[in-house]
Amino acid sequence: MKKAFIFTVLIFAASILSAQETPLVTGWKAIRASDLASDGCLITKSDPDLSGWMNATVPGTVLTTLLNNGLIPDPFFGMNNEKIPDVYTEGRDYYTYWFFNRFSTEGIDSTRQVWLKFRGINYFAEVYLNGRRISTDRHEGMFLREIYNITPYLNPAGVNRLAVLVEPPAHPGNPNGGQGGDGTIGRDMTMQFTAGWDWIQPVRDRNTGIWDKVAIELTGDVDVRNAFAKPRVPGARLPGELQEPAYVTVSAELVNTSAEPLEGEAVLTFGLNTEKKKIKLEPKSSTIITFGEIKQTDPKLWWPNGIGQPSVYSAAITFQGKDDKFYDREDITFGFRETGSYFEEKTGSRVFTVNGQKIFIKGGNWIASDAMLRLDPERYEAEVKMHADMNMNMIRVWGGSITERPEFYDACDRYGILVWQDLWISGDCNGRWADTKKAESQERRREYPDDHSLFIESLTDQLKMLRNHPSLFLWCGGNEFPPAPELEARVRKTIEELDGSRQYLSESTSPELLTNTIGGTADGPYQVKNPAWFFTEKWFPFNPEIGSVGMPNIEGLRKIMDEQDLVPPAGDEINEVWKYHKYLGYGDMIEKYGEVTGIEDFVMKAQLAQYEQYRSLQEGHNAHMWDWYTGMLVWKSQNPWTALKGQFYDWFLDQNSTYYAYKHAAAPLHMQLNLNDNGIYMINATPKERKGLKVEAILTDAAGKQLWTKALETSAAANSTIKLWDSAFPAGEEGVRFLRMKITYLSTGVLIDDNTYWLSGTGGNKSLMQLPEARIVAQMMKSSNGKFTVDVANSGDVAAFFVRMKAVTAATGAIVSPVFIDDNYIVLLPGEKRSITVDINSLAPAQKNTPLMLEFKGVNLPATVIRL
Repeated sequence: MKKAFIFTVLIFAASILSAQETPLVTGWKAIRASDLASDGCLITKSDPDLSGWMNATVPGTVLTTLLNNGLIPDPFFGMNNEKIPDVYTEGRDYYTYWFFNRFSTEGIDSTRQVWLKFRGINYFAEVYLNGRRISTDRHEGMFLREIYNITPYLNPAGVNRLAVLVEPPAHPGNPNGGQGGDGTIGRDMTMQFTAGWDWIQPVRDRNTGIWDKVAIELTGDVDVRNAFAKPRVPGARLPGELQEPAYVTVSAELVNTSAEPLEGEAVLTFGLNTEKKKIKLEPKSSTIITFGEIKQTDPKLWWPNGIGQPSVYSAAITFQGKDDKFYDREDITFGFRETGSYFEEKTGSRVFTVNGQKIFIKGGNWIASDAMLRLDPERYEAEVKMHADMNMNMIRVWGGSITERPEFYDACDRYGILVWQDLWISGDCNGRWADTKKAESQERRREYPDDHSLFIESLTDQLKMLRNHPSLFLWCGGNEFPPAPELEARVRKTIEELDGSRQYLSESTSPELLTNTIGGTADGPYQVKNPAWFFTEKWFPFNPEIGSVGMPNIEGLRKIMDEQDLVPPAGDEINEVWKYHKYLGYGDMIEKYGEVTGIEDFVMKAQLAQYEQYRSLQEGHNAHMWDWYTGMLVWKSQNPWTALKGQFYDWFLDQNSTYYAYKHAAAPLHMQLNLNDNGIYMINATPKERKGLKVEAILTDAAGKQLWTKALETSAAANSTIKLWDSAFPAGEEGVRFLRMKITYLSTGVLIDDNTYWLSGTGGNKSLMQLPEARIVAQMMKSSNGKFTVDVANSGDVAAFFVRMKAVTAATGAIVSPVFIDDNYIVLLPGEKRSITVDINSLAPAQKNTPLMLEFKGVNLPATVIRL
């Protein structure tokens, strides 16, 4: 056992020699501190007896390590979470753990400085190396990186022993069912949702652990840190055109670790530009150096998704001595883009701009990728890609969670997703409302967190970590409530001094930027609504949270509860497991489709109801773009836990019907049926006029017979809502009808947008469930690099209604995810043929390399499969 452990670490040691920064991932062990009669100095002085220690997951939390060792049940399944001891009742010692590892520095050049870097520890920590405590100041706070120069403490023999003692937050709080439990978790600088919320059960260890990356970095005597590229893009720009110049100013911190003064050159390399600055660094000092502003001719600008390309640039800063000795290098990626806003009297709201162009915001609220912080770049990539695929242009990172990780921002940079980053405040824990479930008074909670200086220290650190990302659009003081007045003033000052390239909003519902015409600012609603409501009821002109239901597909349900618990709700009779997973009811929307006959029937009808719900939610805002509204953010686009509400895809990354409904509704150039006047409209939510368009609308019956049709050659002005036709649907029709509309390029026939509505006529929604059985034929036409083109045609004489496609394994029929299908939950009219693209590149390698099938199944279509 010990030999295998040493071998793993020696492999790691070899990799240190070939990389400037190397993650320390493998070889970690953990043990509850109360089970070990020793201290950090003794643990790391010589090889400890590792019997009784378990394999640890780092980055990760204590709960993740326990789960991976089979010591707790999966808290995401059923009511297993109730079987896991909570830190509030067991005491903080229960989740106080030692983490231990070894690494070799044998063969490293003696002139190099060796740094131990932690990107996130929650909450208190002490760090020991080779018999010495190297964290002379005890680490405190979840959102604070730590970096230790461990060169003086390294073992000359090359094998080094590292131990980290990690303790839970000081105030984990009573998980009493309130938002953030009793609220006292807000006293600490940590994530608040772990004490429970109305969409998650408590996380029992409050995510205690070394939750983010640990790495070893090698530098010379000078360490280049926290480089910052601050862009400037003056004037109003248009995507895809020759651009006037843009500008960037680059700065960095230079840290002299030696006891001697050092002279040398800081060198900035950016494209063909090289700028050198001679500098003398005092002993044991840190200096900020700023280079002159660089002019970029015809820059490739960074644009939000749906507007233009999200282009990025790279630069590097190095420091070298007078004798050309290389000390260190830091690479940065940034984008030429400028954020802004202005107040618009017509809507009574703030309009957000990028590169001088107003952007109609279409986005979602994001909690965290995973409630237990099992974070990885591949999952971030898939989730952010889903938001872009849904035609969103913004994600708001909610204040009761975390400052999102650089890998999340990397993905947002690539996909053109603007990020609204809340800080660590919420109205619930921090005293916006009187609340009998809270342990302390409203006035006391308004002063949370207890340590304002730690808040500013954390903010300073996270600013430096994230400020180069062009996707980062604005900083926000908190969710539905600002920091305490004294703290809020310091927050503003810190952001302006260390960033200054983007806006700050005091709170998510701040009257500073989001005033409105119906009295005050707020969020919601969060319940199911009649689809016409979104067109007829004027609501907040910019709504940071508006949401509804969000049931996963049947496969997702089966992954989170036993078969015996798969009982559909009936009125107020709701299974306890469903309640535990925060089920949100559909009112009478499901029953309108007919009596529920079983769990699969219930889920299918829920998918129908929520498809109409979320399409109407976005299209209602489209209908009043720049008239009533400047944008909105759906509450919420995803769940970090297996909740049964408010989501476009489930925790297993399988998209439900709302995903595709929203994708259609949020298309940058879009045709839609307005439910307030039944008129057909075209929406251009981009800053450029679109010319050479053909628009078509066709009404058919279930057999595909055309009842009404219109077509027009036209253009769409920038940021416009254009009424194309009044409705002229035949009156008094019985049975099901389908309204199909699409936009194509006149010159090429290439499809830009399509949208299909089902209209039930006098028969009501129940008639949709009584369509005769449909028939389709499907064939995989080609495949290339993980992308498949599948042709599917309706070979029968009735429409195939609400056809869902899913990728499954050929051997077992089990669903695999995430898979990107360019459209889903579709309607195929008789004789209609469509080409569908299926992209499996986001699957884990084991799934990707497994023989797969594509299954088709609809309301009136039995399951049909083809091999991919």
